[in-house]
Amino acid sequence: MKERLTTLALAAGALLLFYALLFPRPQGPRLSDGQPLSTDGQPDGYLAIWRWLGQERIPRVSLRRRYARLSELLSRADGNVLLMTLPQRIPMRPAGLAYLQHWVAQGNTVLIAAALDETPLWAADMRDSPELDDLARLTGLKFTPEALTSALRALTVRHPKITARGRSPLLRGVGALQPISALPARMWRAHQTGATTPLVLAAFARRKVPAMWLVPLGNGQIILTAVTSPFSNAGLALGNNARFLANVLAWSRGPGGAVIFDDAHEGLTAVYDAAAFFADPRLHATLGCLLLLWLVFVLGSPPLRAVPSRWQPLDESAYIEGSARYLAAVVPPADVARRLIEQFMAELRVRIPRTDPWQWLAAESGVAARDCRALERFQTLARTEAHLDLMQLQTLLARLRKQLT
Repeated sequence: MKERLTTLALAAGALLLFYALLFPRPQGPRLSDGQPLSTDGQPDGYLAIWRWLGQERIPRVSLRRRYARLSELLSRADGNVLLMTLPQRIPMRPAGLAYLQHWVAQGNTVLIAAALDETPLWAADMRDSPELDDLARLTGLKFTPEALTSALRALTVRHPKITARGRSPLLRGVGALQPISALPARMWRAHQTGATTPLVLAAFARRKVPAMWLVPLGNGQIILTAVTSPFSNAGLALGNNARFLANVLAWSRGPGGAVIFDDAHEGLTAVYDAAAFFADPRLHATLGCLLLLWLVFVLGSPPLRAVPSRWQPLDESAYIEGSARYLAAVVPPADVARRLIEQFMAELRVRIPRTDPWQWLAAESGVAARDCRALERFQTLARTEAHLDLMQLQTLLARLRKQLT
């Protein structure tokens, strides 16, 4: 029982470590009535614009890749309108920003709806301000927050109207735009940073602060609004919001030009999305089943025990025999014979260090003369590497050692 509890504790620790290393930290619940996507039918989505374009037979494109793929999706290089919403859930890259500037300069239009003076629910869990640096590089406008006059002003949900300023085809028939701010919002002021002077199209009615700009760029232009809700499903029916959008498309879209929705940077992308993969409940259900089966196997299977083996002592004779058979198979017989004779002569030199062992052996009375002649014959055969009988040589050497004792 103790072994199983220990196994369970170690397995649980391994699972916790695996989860902490592989999976990102879970995010809190998102307060949202939709996303600014062409496929979202909730209040903050853009599905109403998508369907309206379809009814009017205006070409529409859902961009689900990087800006560099725009040319592959469009039938013409100019006269197109891109609807971009800030802040973006997937921020644009520097290369994408450079391509977008080039694309606009070719004769296209970017309508940027930036959630500056409003806070929609879909942006509540994102950072406080949109991509202000990217916005400054695109439009030449730098935005700084206004000082709050009171704490109550910061906590009040505002619905500021935007009124036209001067005459422009974009505002023909537009009395006022009506934003919808679901949450309290900060207030911003724009400052020119580039050489191009943006044209102020509209301003907030009460604050008299610009809220809409037209920025020329090459043969195209950028239209920037400080709010996003007038283009949403819920805001399109308020005030003259729909009329303003129709004026933008009628004025900036060329014959055969398309309206592009920047869905890729709002999370609806055709490329691999690691966050969406790890957030998929099917992945968690599959891993949960696999881990449950693993725990059942670890805790339910009997422990593996080593099989006791009997100790078997080494057979020395078998070892010697195996070594001899190996040497007999790989060592030439002539080399063995020379080595045996050299060893025998070394033994004699120990006994008679100052005498020639061959002469002493021939003069020794206890040694048979025929054995001396046989040993000399074996030595000659070993030098010429002729075929010889090692068993007979070994027997001869054993007999000589016996005679010398």
